[in-house]
Amino acid sequence: MATAALLLASAVWGWTFVLVKGALQEVGPLWFLALRFTLATLLALPLLWGRREARRGRNWRWGALLGLALFGGYALQTWGLVFTTAQKSGLITGLSVVLVPLVAWAFGCRPSGRAWIGVALAGSGVTLLSLGGGALGGGVWLGDLLTALCAVAFALHLVLLDRYAKAGDPQALLAPQLALVALLSLAGAGWQREVTFAFSFQVWIALGVTAVLATTGAFALVLWAGRRASAARMAIVLSTEPLFAALFGWWLLGEVLLPLQGVGGLLVMAGILSQRSPSAFR
Repeated sequence: MATAALLLASAVWGWTFVLVKGALQEVGPLWFLALRFTLATLLALPLLWGRREARRGRNWRWGALLGLALFGGYALQTWGLVFTTAQKSGLITGLSVVLVPLVAWAFGCRPSGRAWIGVALAGSGVTLLSLGGGALGGGVWLGDLLTALCAVAFALHLVLLDRYAKAGDPQALLAPQLALVALLSLAGAGWQREVTFAFSFQVWIALGVTAVLATTGAFALVLWAGRRASAARMAIVLSTEPLFAALFGWWLLGEVLLPLQGVGGLLVMAGILSQRSPSAFR
Protein backbone atom coordinates (compact mmCIF):
# COMPACT_ATOMS: atom_id res chain seq x y z
CA MET A 1 0.00 0.00 0.00
CA ALA A 2 2.85 2.40 0.77
CA THR A 3 4.44 1.73 -2.62
CA ALA A 4 1.09 2.26 -4.33
CA ALA A 5 0.62 5.57 -2.49
CA LEU A 6 4.07 6.78 -3.55
CA LEU A 7 3.45 5.73 -7.16
CA LEU A 8 0.17 7.63 -7.11
CA ALA A 9 1.91 10.76 -5.81
CA SER A 10 4.58 10.44 -8.51
CA ALA A 11 1.96 9.98 -11.23
CA VAL A 12 0.04 13.06 -10.08
CA TRP A 13 3.24 15.13 -9.99
CA GLY A 14 4.12 13.93 -13.50
CA TRP A 15 0.63 14.80 -14.74
CA THR A 16 0.88 18.35 -13.41
CA PHE A 17 3.59 19.29 -15.92
CA VAL A 18 1.06 18.79 -18.72
CA LEU A 19 -1.73 20.57 -16.84
CA VAL A 20 0.40 23.59 -15.99
CA LYS A 21 1.83 23.76 -19.52
CA GLY A 22 -1.72 24.01 -20.89
CA ALA A 23 -2.89 26.51 -18.26
CA LEU A 24 0.00 28.86 -19.03
CA GLN A 25 -1.49 29.46 -22.46
CA GLU A 26 -4.18 31.52 -20.70
CA VAL A 27 -2.78 32.69 -17.37
CA GLY A 28 0.51 34.17 -16.17
CA PRO A 29 2.92 31.93 -14.20
CA LEU A 30 2.82 33.90 -10.95
CA TRP A 31 -0.95 34.33 -10.97
CA PHE A 32 -1.38 30.58 -11.51
CA LEU A 33 0.91 29.90 -8.56
CA ALA A 34 -0.92 32.45 -6.42
CA LEU A 35 -4.27 30.75 -7.00
CA ARG A 36 -2.82 27.26 -6.65
CA PHE A 37 -1.04 27.87 -3.37
CA THR A 38 -3.83 29.94 -1.85
CA LEU A 39 -6.15 26.98 -2.28
CA ALA A 40 -3.46 24.55 -1.08
CA THR A 41 -2.87 26.68 2.02
CA LEU A 42 -6.55 26.68 2.92
CA LEU A 43 -6.60 22.90 2.61
CA ALA A 44 -3.48 22.58 4.77
CA LEU A 45 -4.70 24.84 7.59
CA PRO A 46 -6.63 22.02 9.38
CA LEU A 47 -3.27 20.26 9.86
CA LEU A 48 -2.35 23.01 12.34
CA TRP A 49 -5.35 22.28 14.56
CA GLY A 50 -4.34 21.08 17.99
CA ARG A 51 -0.62 20.89 17.19
CA ARG A 52 1.61 22.39 19.87
CA GLU A 53 4.43 22.98 17.38
CA ALA A 54 2.17 25.27 15.32
CA ARG A 55 2.10 27.79 18.20
CA ARG A 56 5.88 28.07 18.41
CA GLY A 57 7.68 30.93 16.70
CA ARG A 58 10.40 28.69 15.31
CA ASN A 59 7.82 26.75 13.31
CA TRP A 60 6.88 29.91 11.42
CA ARG A 61 10.53 30.94 10.96
CA TRP A 62 11.35 27.54 9.56
CA GLY A 63 8.22 27.66 7.43
CA ALA A 64 9.31 31.03 6.02
CA LEU A 65 12.74 29.67 5.01
CA LEU A 66 11.15 26.60 3.46
CA GLY A 67 8.61 28.79 1.70
CA LEU A 68 11.32 30.97 0.15
CA ALA A 69 13.07 27.93 -1.31
CA LEU A 70 9.78 26.41 -2.44
CA PHE A 71 8.70 29.65 -4.09
CA GLY A 72 12.00 29.85 -5.96
CA GLY A 73 11.55 26.31 -7.23
CA TYR A 74 7.97 26.67 -8.37
CA ALA A 75 8.38 30.16 -9.84
CA LEU A 76 11.38 29.08 -11.93
CA GLN A 77 9.75 25.81 -12.93
CA THR A 78 6.48 27.43 -13.99
CA TRP A 79 8.23 30.26 -15.82
CA GLY A 80 10.41 27.70 -17.58
CA LEU A 81 7.32 25.77 -18.71
CA VAL A 82 6.30 28.79 -20.76
CA PHE A 83 9.27 28.09 -23.05
CA THR A 84 10.15 24.37 -22.79
CA THR A 85 8.15 21.15 -23.08
CA ALA A 86 6.41 19.28 -20.26
CA GLN A 87 8.63 16.24 -20.89
CA LYS A 88 11.89 18.15 -20.61
CA SER A 89 10.64 20.12 -17.63
CA GLY A 90 9.82 16.93 -15.74
CA LEU A 91 13.15 15.29 -16.54
CA ILE A 92 15.26 18.36 -15.70
CA THR A 93 13.32 19.03 -12.50
CA GLY A 94 14.29 15.50 -11.44
CA LEU A 95 17.83 16.83 -11.06
CA SER A 96 16.80 18.06 -7.61
CA VAL A 97 17.26 14.55 -6.20
CA VAL A 98 20.80 14.41 -7.61
CA LEU A 99 21.65 17.89 -6.35
CA VAL A 100 20.53 17.28 -2.75
CA PRO A 101 23.93 15.89 -1.60
CA LEU A 102 25.75 18.82 -3.21
CA VAL A 103 23.48 21.41 -1.60
CA ALA A 104 23.84 19.56 1.71
CA TRP A 105 27.61 20.05 1.31
CA ALA A 106 27.04 23.75 1.97
CA PHE A 107 25.58 22.70 5.35
CA GLY A 108 28.62 20.63 6.26
CA CYS A 109 27.69 17.25 4.76
CA ARG A 110 30.38 16.09 2.34
CA PRO A 111 29.04 14.38 -0.82
CA SER A 112 29.85 10.72 -1.38
CA GLY A 113 31.29 9.18 -4.52
CA ARG A 114 27.75 8.08 -5.42
CA ALA A 115 26.66 11.72 -5.42
CA TRP A 116 29.37 12.75 -7.88
CA ILE A 117 28.47 9.87 -10.18
CA GLY A 118 24.83 10.94 -10.09
CA VAL A 119 25.73 14.54 -10.90
CA ALA A 120 27.92 13.45 -13.83
CA LEU A 121 25.21 11.21 -15.28
CA ALA A 122 22.35 13.68 -14.80
CA GLY A 123 24.42 16.66 -15.95
CA SER A 124 25.32 14.84 -19.16
CA GLY A 125 21.67 13.94 -19.61
CA VAL A 126 20.47 17.53 -19.26
CA THR A 127 23.07 18.64 -21.79
CA LEU A 128 21.76 16.11 -24.31
CA LEU A 129 18.16 17.08 -23.56
CA SER A 130 18.94 20.73 -24.29
CA LEU A 131 21.29 20.24 -27.26
CA GLY A 132 19.86 17.07 -28.76
CA GLY A 133 16.86 18.77 -30.31
CA GLY A 134 18.80 20.34 -33.16
CA ALA A 135 18.25 24.01 -33.98
CA LEU A 136 16.27 25.49 -31.11
CA GLY A 137 15.10 29.01 -30.45
CA GLY A 138 16.45 31.10 -27.61
CA GLY A 139 13.19 30.73 -25.69
CA VAL A 140 13.67 26.97 -25.41
CA TRP A 141 17.19 27.44 -24.08
CA LEU A 142 15.81 29.88 -21.53
CA GLY A 143 13.15 27.39 -20.45
CA ASP A 144 15.73 24.66 -19.88
CA LEU A 145 17.97 27.02 -17.92
CA LEU A 146 15.13 28.21 -15.70
CA THR A 147 14.11 24.60 -15.05
CA ALA A 148 17.68 23.64 -14.12
CA LEU A 149 17.74 26.53 -11.64
CA CYS A 150 14.41 25.36 -10.23
CA ALA A 151 16.02 21.98 -9.52
CA VAL A 152 18.65 23.76 -7.41
CA ALA A 153 15.92 25.55 -5.46
CA PHE A 154 13.99 22.31 -4.90
CA ALA A 155 17.18 20.60 -3.72
CA LEU A 156 17.69 23.40 -1.18
CA HIS A 157 14.10 22.97 -0.06
CA LEU A 158 14.61 19.23 0.45
CA VAL A 159 17.77 19.79 2.50
CA LEU A 160 16.02 22.35 4.72
CA LEU A 161 12.92 20.19 5.01
CA ASP A 162 14.99 17.20 6.14
CA ARG A 163 16.66 19.34 8.81
CA TYR A 164 13.56 21.08 10.15
CA ALA A 165 11.17 18.12 9.91
CA LYS A 166 13.45 16.07 12.15
CA ALA A 167 13.59 18.86 14.72
CA GLY A 168 9.86 19.58 14.74
CA ASP A 169 6.46 18.52 13.42
CA PRO A 170 6.47 18.18 9.59
CA GLN A 171 2.69 18.54 9.33
CA ALA A 172 2.82 21.83 11.24
CA LEU A 173 5.42 23.12 8.76
CA LEU A 174 3.24 22.59 5.69
CA ALA A 175 0.77 25.49 5.95
CA PRO A 176 3.33 28.24 6.74
CA GLN A 177 5.51 27.48 3.72
CA LEU A 178 2.56 27.12 1.36
CA ALA A 179 1.17 30.42 2.63
CA LEU A 180 4.43 32.24 1.91
CA VAL A 181 4.53 30.85 -1.63
CA ALA A 182 0.96 32.09 -2.12
CA LEU A 183 1.78 35.58 -0.80
CA LEU A 184 4.97 35.99 -2.84
CA SER A 185 3.22 34.72 -5.97
CA LEU A 186 0.32 37.11 -5.42
CA ALA A 187 2.70 40.06 -4.98
CA GLY A 188 4.60 39.08 -8.13
CA ALA A 189 1.40 38.61 -10.12
CA GLY A 190 0.18 42.06 -9.07
CA TRP A 191 3.50 43.60 -10.04
CA GLN A 192 3.44 41.86 -13.42
CA ARG A 193 -0.26 42.73 -13.91
CA GLU A 194 -1.19 39.09 -14.41
CA VAL A 195 -4.29 39.16 -12.19
CA THR A 196 -7.38 38.05 -14.12
CA PHE A 197 -10.21 35.57 -13.86
CA ALA A 198 -10.95 35.50 -17.59
CA PHE A 199 -9.77 31.97 -18.31
CA SER A 200 -11.36 28.69 -19.26
CA PHE A 201 -12.71 25.83 -17.19
CA GLN A 202 -9.59 23.82 -18.10
CA VAL A 203 -7.47 26.26 -16.09
CA TRP A 204 -9.70 25.78 -13.06
CA ILE A 205 -9.27 22.02 -13.47
CA ALA A 206 -5.48 22.48 -13.54
CA LEU A 207 -5.67 24.66 -10.42
CA GLY A 208 -7.79 22.12 -8.59
CA VAL A 209 -5.58 19.17 -9.46
CA THR A 210 -2.31 20.96 -8.66
CA ALA A 211 -3.58 22.42 -5.38
CA VAL A 212 -5.68 19.54 -4.02
CA LEU A 213 -3.92 16.46 -5.39
CA ALA A 214 -0.37 17.55 -6.25
CA THR A 215 0.32 19.77 -3.23
CA THR A 216 -1.72 19.07 -0.09
CA GLY A 217 -2.88 15.59 -1.12
CA ALA A 218 0.50 14.35 -2.37
CA PHE A 219 2.25 15.62 0.75
CA ALA A 220 -0.24 13.71 2.89
CA LEU A 221 0.40 10.55 0.87
CA VAL A 222 4.18 10.85 1.16
CA LEU A 223 3.91 11.56 4.89
CA TRP A 224 1.69 8.49 5.36
CA ALA A 225 3.94 6.26 3.24
CA GLY A 226 7.07 7.56 4.97
CA ARG A 227 6.01 5.82 8.17
CA ARG A 228 5.64 2.49 6.36
CA ALA A 229 8.41 2.40 3.72
CA SER A 230 12.19 2.70 3.92
CA ALA A 231 13.95 5.82 2.65
CA ALA A 232 15.58 3.77 -0.12
CA ARG A 233 12.23 2.49 -1.36
CA MET A 234 10.72 5.99 -1.22
CA ALA A 235 13.64 7.33 -3.25
CA ILE A 236 13.28 4.68 -5.94
CA VAL A 237 9.49 4.98 -6.26
CA LEU A 238 9.43 8.78 -6.23
CA SER A 239 12.17 8.81 -8.87
CA THR A 240 9.53 7.68 -11.36
CA GLU A 241 8.05 11.21 -11.45
CA PRO A 242 10.10 12.30 -14.52
CA LEU A 243 9.01 9.14 -16.33
CA PHE A 244 5.37 9.98 -15.65
CA ALA A 245 6.00 13.52 -16.91
CA ALA A 246 7.48 12.15 -20.13
CA LEU A 247 4.61 9.67 -20.51
CA PHE A 248 1.87 12.27 -20.00
CA GLY A 249 3.68 14.75 -22.25
CA TRP A 250 3.68 12.15 -25.04
CA TRP A 251 0.14 10.90 -24.38
CA LEU A 252 -1.69 14.19 -23.82
CA LEU A 253 0.40 16.75 -25.71
CA GLY A 254 2.01 14.66 -28.41
CA GLU A 255 5.51 15.64 -27.29
CA VAL A 256 8.29 13.36 -28.56
CA LEU A 257 11.93 13.29 -27.53
CA LEU A 258 14.40 12.94 -30.40
CA PRO A 259 16.82 9.97 -30.13
CA LEU A 260 19.66 11.99 -28.62
CA GLN A 261 17.26 13.60 -26.18
CA GLY A 262 15.94 10.14 -25.27
CA VAL A 263 19.47 9.13 -24.32
CA GLY A 264 19.69 12.31 -22.24
CA GLY A 265 16.47 11.42 -20.46
CA LEU A 266 17.81 7.96 -19.65
CA LEU A 267 21.02 9.48 -18.26
CA VAL A 268 19.00 11.83 -16.05
CA MET A 269 17.00 8.88 -14.72
CA ALA A 270 20.22 6.91 -14.13
CA GLY A 271 21.61 9.82 -12.15
CA ILE A 272 18.42 10.07 -10.10
CA LEU A 273 18.27 6.36 -9.36
CA SER A 274 21.89 6.40 -8.21
CA GLN A 275 20.84 8.55 -5.25
CA ARG A 276 18.90 7.67 -2.11
CA SER A 277 17.24 11.01 -1.25
CA PRO A 278 13.48 11.13 -1.97
CA SER A 279 11.74 14.32 -2.99
CA ALA A 280 8.92 15.74 -0.93
CA PHE A 281 7.17 18.29 -3.19
CA ARG A 282 6.34 18.81 -6.90
